[in-house]
Order: sequence, then structure tokens, then C-alpha cells
Amino acid sequence: MLSISRFLSRVASNALNFALVLLVVQETERALMSGLLVLALVIPATVSGIAAGVAADVFPKRLQILIADLLRAGACLVFASQEASVIGYFGIAVVLSTFTQFAGSAEGAILPHIVDRQYLARANAISHAVAGTAQIAGFAILTPLALRVFDSPDTLFYISAGFFILAGGYALAIGRQAKPPVVDQAGDLRDPWYAAGWREMHRDRRVFQAAVELTVIGAALIILGGLIPTFITDVLNLPVEIGVLVLLPAAIGVVLGLQLANFLAHRIPITLLSRTGYLGFIGCLALLTFARQEAEFLGGYGAFAWLDSVEIGNFDSTSVLAATLVAPLGFFYALVAVAGQTVLNDLVPLSMQGRVLATQGAMAAIASSVPVLVAGALTDLTGVTFVMAVLSLTIAVVAYTTIARPGRTRIE
Repeated sequence: MLSISRFLSRVASNALNFALVLLVVQETERALMSGLLVLALVIPATVSGIAAGVAADVFPKRLQILIADLLRAGACLVFASQEASVIGYFGIAVVLSTFTQFAGSAEGAILPHIVDRQYLARANAISHAVAGTAQIAGFAILTPLALRVFDSPDTLFYISAGFFILAGGYALAIGRQAKPPVVDQAGDLRDPWYAAGWREMHRDRRVFQAAVELTVIGAALIILGGLIPTFITDVLNLPVEIGVLVLLPAAIGVVLGLQLANFLAHRIPITLLSRTGYLGFIGCLALLTFARQEAEFLGGYGAFAWLDSVEIGNFDSTSVLAATLVAPLGFFYALVAVAGQTVLNDLVPLSMQGRVLATQGAMAAIASSVPVLVAGALTDLTGVTFVMAVLSLTIAVVAYTTIARPGRTRIE
């Protein structure tokens, strides 16, 4: 039931987030504004996210998910009844993101309560697979259907409200939870509510390392979220609603990566899994950045001459190459995500799961807040290819400084 609830709410949430970015770009025609919209979606994780994590550790988790889903449904219905505006888009983004923090924190914290420890890696793999599938369903199906076929943003908000209500209903049917001790670690109750997750991370270097790695990859995805619409229009020369189909192979890569990560999580050093994921992710992102130049270069060689003749509707050789590259990009992302999440679920006490996961989300939001704005402004000035190249290099440098040194070993 958790997977169904999470899938329904994630489909609606991803569809709305993507639609809001598209609507803001359509109204303003500036990459900086898409960056600001993405920032409006992630800022709530810095404050409300931590509060949501505390709530997830203190209050009934199923009830918290239900209330958050119903509040999101209500926000969608209210927004759909109002006249649309750019300010309104930013306002609903902040409201939805705030309520999403409470649902997401409870969903993340409830998993170790209903799944035995030896199955956590598999459960995390399934959880990420559900999230990835929901993302594709939201981005590539629901948003284009509402905005392009029906040409009605209001329709999207009404459908999403229905999804949130259904998700809340399924949340009530989530299985029985294990009851953790009132205090797992000395000092849990002595720390301020906003610092408890941060303090818990520092109790175990392996936990903090995993949180940092998840923060780096999470911040990278947030920044990419602001750049993708411009990449699709400027590099792939496609309408965003059509060009998002190029990203579909990423779902296949994520599923394959999750399967491998699930198998290897407790069989090899977790650092090896994470480092492999980071190296592959950085390499694939760099290749994706220069997809047009690479397609033109490869088209000049006999074995790849067919690239120059590719013309499938609006899709050309660059689109084909980009679609090929996003599959391994998703694969390597999955390795990093499952490795980090498994460490947190394995080593963080049950009574602290919500606060630690929320704090990690806040770290990603803070780490990406300024870069999102800088990336948007630079894209307007220099183009998206240059900005994505800088992003690839920055991730490589940060990843090297945070994970290159030896440390974590296999979680026994």
C-alpha cells in the first residue's frame, strides 16, 4: 500500500512541478525564472522539511501522510478555481512543496518500521523504482496530456487533486509499524528539534558520509531540473512537452541500476557502489551536455553515418544520442541513491529516521539554492551547454573531495 500511495502522489507532484516550470517559462521566456521556480519548490525543505521530519518521528505516520495528501488536494482545487498568474504559479509551488515535505518525511520514516532490516536494500530499490516510474508518468504522460492535448492547466490540477485523495486513502492501509524505543540514543531529547537530525548524522561518520553523497547527487538533480527545459529547446530543438520523451530511457536505466544496487548493497563495500555510481553519472552528464557536437562528429564516420539521416518526426540525431545517454545516466544515479539510502536506513535509529532524512533533504535544498539561480542567470547569458559543462565539472570536484578518501565499508 505504501508503494501505491507513493506512486499516486508522486505522479501528481511531478506532473504539477513540471507543468509549473513550463508555464513560468512560457510566460517569461527566461531560464532564470525557471530556476526561481525550482528554488520555490525546494526552499520549503530547509525549514518545513525539518519540522516535517520531527513530526514523522513523533506523530502517527499514516495519519501524517493522509493529512498532507488531503491538503495538497485542497490546494490544487483552490488554485484551479483562481485566475492564473506568474505570482500564482510561485505561490502554489511553495504551498505544494511545503505539504509534500510532510508526506515525504513520513513515507521515508515509515519504511524501516514495516520492512525487516535484511530487506531494506530491496525495499529502497523498489521505492526508488516507484519514484522513477511516477516521475516519467508525470513528466511524459500527465503533463503533456493536460497542457498539450487538452490545453488546460486547470484540468491537470483537478486530476492531481484526485490522485492525492486516492494516495491518502491508500496511506491508511499501510501495514503495521514496529514501535521503536522512546529514545534510541542518549541526547535525542536534549537536542533542539531543528538540530536533532544534524546531530544524529554526526554520531556515525558513515551516516554523515552517506548524507553528503545523497546531498551532492540531489543538488545536482535540482539544478538540472531548472536547466532541462532550456536544454530541450536550445540543444534538441524540440518543444519541451515533446522533448521530455527523450528522457524516458532514463527510467529503464534507473530500474536496471536499482536491481543491481539491491543485489550488491550488502555484498560489496558500499563506497565502491557509490563511487562507481558517481563516476558514471558525471561521465554521462558530460556526454549529454555535448550531445549535439558529438552527434555531428560521429555522423562523419562510416559506422555512424546513419545518424545524419535520422529523422523521426521532430527527432534528429542529437535527440537519438541524448536518449541513448540518459539511460546510463539513470542507471548510475540509482547506484548512488540506493547506496546512500541503505546506509541511512541501516544505521539510523528508528526513532530518528524522519529527522535525519528531512535534514538530508534540507542539505540538498540549501546546497542547490544559490547554484540554481546562478545557473539560470548564466544560461540566459552564455547558453545551456556551457552551464551544464560547468555543472559536470563542479560535481566531479565536489564528489572527489567528499568521497575520494577511504572510509565506509560494507554494512554488515
